[in-house]
Amino acid sequence: MSEVLSSDSTIKFRLDSFEILKKSFHANQNPSLKERKDGLVRLKNNIINFKKEILSAFELDFKKPAFEVEASEILVCIREINLTLKNINYWAQDKPMDTDILLVGTHNYIKFEPKGVVLIISPWNYPLLLAVLPLISAYAAGNKIVLKPSEFSPNVSQVIQKIIALSFKAEEVVCFLGGADLGSELVSMPFNHIFFTGSKKVARKILSLTAHNLTPVTLELGGKSPAIVDVNYDMGLAVERIAHAKILNAGQTCIAPDFVWIHRSKVQEFVVLWQLKLKEWFGSNMTDHPNYCGLIHENHFNRILAIVDASISEGAELAEEMEINSNFLKIKPTLLLNSKLNHTSMQDEIFGPLLPIIAYDDLESEIHLLQSMDRPLSLYIFSNTKSLVKNLLNNLRSGGVTWNNCLVNFCASNLPFGGDHQSGKGFTHGYYGFLEFSHQRAIAKQGILPSTLKLFYPPYTTLKKKLLNRLIKYFS
Repeated sequence: MSEVLSSDSTIKFRLDSFEILKKSFHANQNPSLKERKDGLVRLKNNIINFKKEILSAFELDFKKPAFEVEASEILVCIREINLTLKNINYWAQDKPMDTDILLVGTHNYIKFEPKGVVLIISPWNYPLLLAVLPLISAYAAGNKIVLKPSEFSPNVSQVIQKIIALSFKAEEVVCFLGGADLGSELVSMPFNHIFFTGSKKVARKILSLTAHNLTPVTLELGGKSPAIVDVNYDMGLAVERIAHAKILNAGQTCIAPDFVWIHRSKVQEFVVLWQLKLKEWFGSNMTDHPNYCGLIHENHFNRILAIVDASISEGAELAEEMEINSNFLKIKPTLLLNSKLNHTSMQDEIFGPLLPIIAYDDLESEIHLLQSMDRPLSLYIFSNTKSLVKNLLNNLRSGGVTWNNCLVNFCASNLPFGGDHQSGKGFTHGYYGFLEFSHQRAIAKQGILPSTLKLFYPPYTTLKKKLLNRLIKYFS
């Protein structure tokens, strides 16, 4: 298996590794499905074998509860591997296509081929999950892979590097540790595809650096995912489901509800039920509770507090006094009432335990306010009125949608997951992840019958012109 690579690896060593991967790909551009399956089985076994180290690393990096790690990271990775192992034979087989009437005598099909040497850059918020999921898809599609996990979750990244080294050969997958300088160096290299999960700010830099090589890039970003609550919806259910999605990973989730759009008459009920639900789950001192996650680092902790201060100065109000724990970098999920679209809390994705509440008077007549915002990664609609939901779906764009819950559009592994415009481009999960890392090569084979294209060969006789006009009339 591959050698564990240290974080201070030289540029030359990384370039040499890249060349090794390129040569390996050129030597075997379509690795057998058995090779791919064997690698995925090794990856799954090593994730399971390293479970204790994984849990310990998450505790060191940001006090993430073991249950959350097992449920939202380890379990999801294992399920994705199992799904891929079960279906890869079908996904990878040539796909016959219908023959056009003008091309009678040809046989058409799509051949799924690996793109080549690909780069995966993963973030810190779900450091195992968001490194491994695209890696599963890329490896299943037959690619050679460079993985760069986040420097902001160093302990988890080191465990990931060990798992990669034990699961794959050095000419298949390598893992480099480092910061922004390493990232800039890697994205400037001529990869055949890059898969990036992270912020819009970094995504812009990546697109700039990859332009020279015309490298295709998949972007999994985020945005201000709204939770829209119909005035007639069961408020207890809405609060429970929104609260769960917001407390998970302390709101450091790209598809966490970023604000709530709720009828003015229901705001106080939402607040009361929110407070009761958090007390039911965590007791009276949430920021000391071991089942609630901390923020990743002090800068992020201070950033959330600064957003609160700025928003209050702009007219927002706290639903209750803030509860914070500076030692563990924990902030109790905080509701900001009287929030407006021009407040600081509504300018960028919050990515933390802060939830602005925006009141509406008539939902359908105020849709244009939501249309003015960037397209988010997810849209959450709480309503049992089908006509209202249809109107919202037809008039609001987003990467994905969950109706009457949160996060489900990500959890459903048979659905494509990805953003729309400002929230990203491209897809992951299951078959759609396999497609993202595959080149769908169109192949047309001329059979023994004469080619119908001869009709279009010179000279352009009167008979050919008549036949062409009849064809145009037939297809008109």
